Amino acid sequence: MATTWTIRGLLNPVLSRLLIYGVHPIDVENAMCAVESKNHLNAKSLEHSWLAEWEQRAAHYAGLAERAEQDGNLLSAGKLFTLAAQCYYAAFLINPTGEGEKKRIYLRYADFHRRSEACRPPSVTPVEIPLKDGVLPGYLYLPTPGQSPPPRVCAVIFSGLGSCKEEMHMLAHPLVERGVAAFVPDMPGSGEALFVHDVKCRFHNLEAAFPRILDTLSARPELQQATFGSYGLCMGGGYAHRAACADRRYGFCVTLFMLYITLTPEGVTPQWMRQGAWYDFQTGGVPSDQFSQEMRGLAKGALECPYFFIHGQHDNWMPLDAAMAFYDRAQGHKEKLIIENAPVFSNQQAVTHTMPVGEQLHWVKHLAADWIASQANR
Repeated sequence: MATTWTIRGLLNPVLSRLLIYGVHPIDVENAMCAVESKNHLNAKSLEHSWLAEWEQRAAHYAGLAERAEQDGNLLSAGKLFTLAAQCYYAAFLINPTGEGEKKRIYLRYADFHRRSEACRPPSVTPVEIPLKDGVLPGYLYLPTPGQSPPPRVCAVIFSGLGSCKEEMHMLAHPLVERGVAAFVPDMPGSGEALFVHDVKCRFHNLEAAFPRILDTLSARPELQQATFGSYGLCMGGGYAHRAACADRRYGFCVTLFMLYITLTPEGVTPQWMRQGAWYDFQTGGVPSDQFSQEMRGLAKGALECPYFFIHGQHDNWMPLDAAMAFYDRAQGHKEKLIIENAPVFSNQQAVTHTMPVGEQLHWVKHLAADWIASQANR
């Protein structure tokens, strides 16, 4: 039987990610209906329509936000700038033709996100992590800026390729609500680190980042009493695990459906993660076999610190048994949460990350935040 492709089916992984990260369902449905109503002759036409719909919505929300800001209504301004940022997030999730267009979209997303955070407490402080080959920009979230007592716990939140620090606010905010500081860097190959500072996703850059982050944070007066830990999502979960293995100053580790692309079954990850113009831009064009060989180093080591392992029974990029190998060899206190829910948005195609944990983040993130906050009492 021939497979029938629909625009909605093609964009389903994007739609699920938008909903997971808080984009309003009505905006998602309105944009989809508008895109579906047009006659698309090719992928370029679909791309143009998707971007145009979201940019139009962003302009509407940004105009409302700026008027609210001028009137001194900062609460409304912050919420409206968030809606504008989410529209550019929707545009950011596809890889348009040409890295220049991707950069333009990201910078608009980052700008509106920054303006939304500036309108509400607690404030978010930009912090830069210096590397030999460039700079990793990040956001430091403090629960009580300039007040006492200072936070006793600080979680470094890692995201992976295709993500950025702005996306991770949904993990940072539950921590801040519990009195935990959070630092979210753009890792090599992602966000401003890539688009502004040209820091590529290479193993040596990643390995250098893990200790340099703690060098920088531990020198800040507001974090002098904090226990630091690593916390990561998807490929960032792999980063979090490696960081805590490589630098024992990370006093705990939490992984949310961790991913090592060198340990995924053959053929399951999309082409853009292994070859093509976007892959070349993120990695500096290193041959894919060389890149894979380098990245195998991230899977080395065993945790000795407290570990909270969260994974999905139905994950098809990092099968549960492959992820459990990292849990099994952890040597310190450890706890696990296995999500049994099958994903509702994925159609189980090999190139689609089924994200059984991702679809449950609306409640899982609070359990993870509780566990991290409890590290203050260890």
